[in-house]
Amino acid sequence: MAYTPPSVRVTSIANSRIINIDEDARIPCIMGTGPTSRVITDYPVTRAAYSGSYPGTFDLLPTSGSVSTISSLIASPYPGAGVGYDSWESNYYTASGSGGAIYWGGAAGAGTTGPRVGETYYVSYTYPVVPATQYAPTVFVDSNDIKAFYGVESITTGKITVAASMALENGAPAVMCCQVQGNEATSANWTTALTKLRKKSNIAYVVPITSGSAIQTLVLSHCENESNPDIGHERECILGADTGTITVQQFVDKADAFDNKRAILVAPDVSVTRVSAGSTLTLGGEYVASALSGLITGQDKIVTPITGKIIVGFTIPDEQYEPYDMNRMANEGVCVIYAKSGVNKVRHAITTDTSTADNREISVVAADDLVRRITRNKLNEAYIGKGIVINESTPAGVAATVAAIWNSLVRDGLLSSYGTKNDPTTGEVAITAAQDSAEPTRINVTGSVKFLYPLNYINVEFYIYV
Repeated sequence: MAYTPPSVRVTSIANSRIINIDEDARIPCIMGTGPTSRVITDYPVTRAAYSGSYPGTFDLLPTSGSVSTISSLIASPYPGAGVGYDSWESNYYTASGSGGAIYWGGAAGAGTTGPRVGETYYVSYTYPVVPATQYAPTVFVDSNDIKAFYGVESITTGKITVAASMALENGAPAVMCCQVQGNEATSANWTTALTKLRKKSNIAYVVPITSGSAIQTLVLSHCENESNPDIGHERECILGADTGTITVQQFVDKADAFDNKRAILVAPDVSVTRVSAGSTLTLGGEYVASALSGLITGQDKIVTPITGKIIVGFTIPDEQYEPYDMNRMANEGVCVIYAKSGVNKVRHAITTDTSTADNREISVVAADDLVRRITRNKLNEAYIGKGIVINESTPAGVAATVAAIWNSLVRDGLLSSYGTKNDPTTGEVAITAAQDSAEPTRINVTGSVKFLYPLNYINVEFYIYV
């Protein structure tokens, strides 16, 4: 044993009762149709040893299935070669096999019309089938990775790339993408894709890159179901208006139809443009919705209001709507994005349910979800499945844990306060816990919290004196 001189040694021990409210990042999920073919570009392949006769030894390609369906195949000694440009194009054969392959026609010409044995060359081609992983929910943190997976930005095959890139540009810590397989207008295809999100617990907002009312209603239904306390995947959806919905009245009608705190409807839906790779893309409101999802999830705290914040990644006309029209839309629950002097801003960050501040303000709805999620997770970690039996002191212990959880939220600036007394004038209720007499394996906890509300209005009155 090592010698220790006479001394005093002090060590701190972590208090197991301190509640850590850290959680995984909550991110947006972008959904939409995407490419149905896979483009392989400059994939490095090493030539195998020559075997003397056909079919001989093959150099395998990174595909699945038969090479007979490959198109625009290029094999070159260097990357970046174009069709008709390199001298190796007529000196190889393709054949089916494990992932597809290239067979070189003999040893002759190695180094001139074909690669030498052991030499690395580069292949590019289009494969008309994408793997099943193409339609699986996938998380990205870099727009270049999104482009590599779904293709370059376009409003045909690259919709997800455009929308997901806009979310990242507005601060999303990451973005989940889920490609819908098949016809974009078919509800069944969206149902299949939405089913894949049921096991995901880190989705904050679902953004469908479509403007059809039937699909949007389906997405909202998914968010409501996943937010059920029995499931506990609290999430909202951010929607663009239907294609051709350009009037103020149509925006008002659509917001009224949703009337749900878990649905955010953004305007505008037309005259939205984005410059990508030197080309101008004309976008709809669903892409503005994607940018908004990035702005919300990109805040340091999920309860930070985004009203008045700058939103980037697209251009809209300055002063597109009259103030009266923007007031009218917002009154019914439309989240208006406007531009002034070329700068886009969120006019008022609201949901389509304007009945109360708790349901109207996006940041307050997020705070509500946060309290549910953190309280549920921490109580699960502390009590459920731990071999605990209920005795006289158990309810008080559970109540004390809830108080510790909510106190941590207050300390970290995510809640204003929690109830410590009963006050009928404000609705404040102190935390209490008791064993359920009808279901003795359950403890019922009651309490109250106060959210941090955004400062939206200031009324000033002044007197005139002489």
